[in-house]
Amino acid sequence: MPLFLKREFNLDPKRPAQGETGRDARGWPAIFLAFVFFGVALLASPHFVERIVPLDRRHGDMRPVVYGFQTAMGALALAVIIRRKRVNYWFHRMFPTSKEFLIAAVMVIVSIGLSLVTAEGIARAFHLPFRPQYTPSETALARFDPELGWSYIPNQSVTQEFGTDHRMVSMYFDDLGCRVRKAGDRANRSAPSALFVGGSYPFGHGVQYEESFVGRLALMPDFPLSVVNLGVQAYGTDQSLLLLKRQFKKFNTKLVVYTFTSGEIIRNEIYDRRIQQPHGVFVGTKPTFALRPDGSLYLAKPAVDFKNFSYSHLWAMFQMFELRYGPKPDVRLTRALIKEMRDFVESQGAKFVVLDWYDDKDFPWGLDVHVIRITASAPPEFDDWTIPGEAHPDSRAHLYVADLVAKELKGVVKDVGNPGALASEGKTMESATR
Repeated sequence: MPLFLKREFNLDPKRPAQGETGRDARGWPAIFLAFVFFGVALLASPHFVERIVPLDRRHGDMRPVVYGFQTAMGALALAVIIRRKRVNYWFHRMFPTSKEFLIAAVMVIVSIGLSLVTAEGIARAFHLPFRPQYTPSETALARFDPELGWSYIPNQSVTQEFGTDHRMVSMYFDDLGCRVRKAGDRANRSAPSALFVGGSYPFGHGVQYEESFVGRLALMPDFPLSVVNLGVQAYGTDQSLLLLKRQFKKFNTKLVVYTFTSGEIIRNEIYDRRIQQPHGVFVGTKPTFALRPDGSLYLAKPAVDFKNFSYSHLWAMFQMFELRYGPKPDVRLTRALIKEMRDFVESQGAKFVVLDWYDDKDFPWGLDVHVIRITASAPPEFDDWTIPGEAHPDSRAHLYVADLVAKELKGVVKDVGNPGALASEGKTMESATR
């Protein structure tokens, strides 16, 4: 039985109990605890906290809360100093010897560790927080790609159902995994070309190829460039950048058009897509970039096949909580990715244009890029032009965007070559079997 359980309980902090030594008079427990509280109070200053984590959270400004916590820690430190004798007394009553203090500390640490292990085991046993229940459109079309996370299967033809109206949409892909109008088509790779990169919007999620804005541009007789669709559903800016670099020189690229939506700001920071969609079935993680202190990009995490990927379910729950209640999205990473995309395109002698679909007021955050703001002058009903039961744009929205982009790009593409020659050469589609 521990020694402190055998000792006579002395309620008078001024009178040493039987067998006590002068160690009770030492003030180190109270002094140490006061220093801890003072240290936490100093580090809890918003000036220091914001160097680690933003205080502008999704559910409000956390600075008043941080100031309140800082005040509480300071008050506790002051209270410990004022009542240091009683603090020391009770500390020595609970831990008469250093050995008992160490045993108690070890027991607390072990208990916390066992609790975490038990909680992790329960989460895994009940498949929390991930419970696959549906297969997103892109998963059924794609395969794992060690560089991109996932990419479309070349030369496939698939029909999928979209929306609450159960519309059937046929999709065809060429030998590079680019969406094309019909089976066997592929762009004339020697023709001066415009590459359209981005996520589900340029891909044409939920609409036929000829209804998508990229497909409509490809079919316009007066559009002077051959059109290549490099859009991939659920891609972030990072994956669009990597795909662009992979495919750029396979075409006679004169223009790159990147479609930006504000959702990609969050997407660029997420490694495991299940954090956003815990009930979805996916083939792999996505590559994730980060910023060095000088602002330059580097690949922080490569893509991993989910068959070979596992990590703490408790940590996943924390990430999901942080995604919902944590800091508002930081644009610095997305800004750097778009800058890298622009610099790469222009270094190759091509032009770079960004379509800002939702007219984000602060975009492009000081970047020197040509921006076409899709909804800046759109009709009031534009936001309602969506696939029934989904948020993706329908054929009406794509028609509006195609006409707007064709008009806005006239000044951009007029000097890339001879429009007359390009109009005939750039529209040529050749069979992949030739």
